[in-house]
Amino acid sequence: MPQRFLLIFLLAALPAFPVAKEILQLQRDVAQLQDQVSRLEKSLGVQLGVMQQLLSQSLDASARLSNSLSALERTVQGQEKVLAAPVAGVNAKVDSLAERFQALREAVDEMNTKLRRLETQVVDIKNIVSTVPPPAAPAGGTTPSSTPPAPQVQAETLYRNAMRDYTAGNYNLAGPQFDQYIKLFGNTDLAADAQYYLGDILYQSREYEKAVDAFDQVLERYTEGKQTPNAQYKKGLALFKLGKRDKAAQEFRGVISKFPGTPAAAQAAEALRGMGLSARPSAAPAKKSRRK
Repeated sequence: MPQRFLLIFLLAALPAFPVAKEILQLQRDVAQLQDQVSRLEKSLGVQLGVMQQLLSQSLDASARLSNSLSALERTVQGQEKVLAAPVAGVNAKVDSLAERFQALREAVDEMNTKLRRLETQVVDIKNIVSTVPPPAAPAGGTTPSSTPPAPQVQAETLYRNAMRDYTAGNYNLAGPQFDQYIKLFGNTDLAADAQYYLGDILYQSREYEKAVDAFDQVLERYTEGKQTPNAQYKKGLALFKLGKRDKAAQEFRGVISKFPGTPAAAQAAEALRGMGLSARPSAAPAKKSRRK
């Protein structure tokens, strides 16, 4: 019986050893886990403290920056208030100066126009005075103490002024001056030129009928003038502008036959080719040469 109980006891006690071993292992694992958790808590505590410190520093820096920006904004606003009035005053002065400069420029332009008109009137008065015959000499044969300027000098002045306005494109001033020159000094060498330029002014102004009449005056009164070939060529252009092709071609061929080798003849030939016509001269001069 004792042996039997011993065997039963041993059999009952056998499973207890592995269970105790597992418990001990489990206790050691729990202890290790608790230790790791404790270390992790300490590490998280340290890191959290650092983060809190950095966050606090960031908040302080943000507050200081916000205060600086507010102070800067107040300063800028104060400067704007201080500078607003002077800047507005400067702008007003600039606008006023611009308006004065524009008014001054307009006044100068108007004065120049008046001076030009006055100069023309002075020339007209001089020309009129030059046409007045000088007073008769005294019976004793003595000459007057003063004599009027020579008409040639006045003619050159009038022509020079007219050419200046013509070259500058002031046709409204040059036209009357050329016309006056022709009336007062129609027998001078420059009268033919003046008549030609008068016709060219009418042509440039698109008054083609009047231009034809003016060029005819050159061809009739100044047949030997240096501008006569150009006058006939320009007459052909004016006729062409009026739609008179046949008459224009006749004038162009007349330039080629009367003034061969001149620039006007070359231009007339080019104009005929542009019209699709022959540039050869008319047959009239050839018949006269055969008769000779």
